[in-house]
Amino acid sequence: MSEPMSKAGPAGPPPPGYRMLDFLGGASHLVEETTCRGCYMNSSEQRLPDILTPVFDDGMITVRQDAEWTVPGFMVVGVRPHIGALDEMGLPLVERIGRVTHFVRRAMRSCLGLSAVQMYQEEKLDRPHFHLWMLPLWPDVMAAHNINPRIYESNIARYLRLFSLDSHEPAIRHCAEQVRDYLAAIPELQAGTVL
Repeated sequence: MSEPMSKAGPAGPPPPGYRMLDFLGGASHLVEETTCRGCYMNSSEQRLPDILTPVFDDGMITVRQDAEWTVPGFMVVGVRPHIGALDEMGLPLVERIGRVTHFVRRAMRSCLGLSAVQMYQEEKLDRPHFHLWMLPLWPDVMAAHNINPRIYESNIARYLRLFSLDSHEPAIRHCAEQVRDYLAAIPELQAGTVL
């Protein structure tokens, strides 16, 4: 069950056995508590805001703007099947993820001018679905707000909150188009190259 709701959500907390999933630029969705965000996104793409349309999709791996944070160029490499961790995948898929991630990073450097990107692979304890965050470190924003990117001294959570959809939607869309166009021109990522 999924029921789109206004961004403000329902009056009060979700009913027992349910939770809300929020998505960048769109309504919140009431889903069963056991629903995995990654699986929901893959099975309900037509309900998601168009700003979350994948910039790459080979049927197994997707790349798209982060679903919640409004940092322009914040790409997430994910898998369509419900796989919780890297070690649960076969080596051909792991190698394919490496190849896709390699070219996404190249796009971020070549097209977006990013010399620094932080990558995180989060394994949730509850409802894990493999995804790799590729967080761009925009140097002007980092400097203006004295953001320290070192993971053990980081104030990167504050960095994430410096961006808003109202102010950054055009930049988010521009970055996505740039990455999409770059990846579409890479022969090693085209149909028939799946390992």
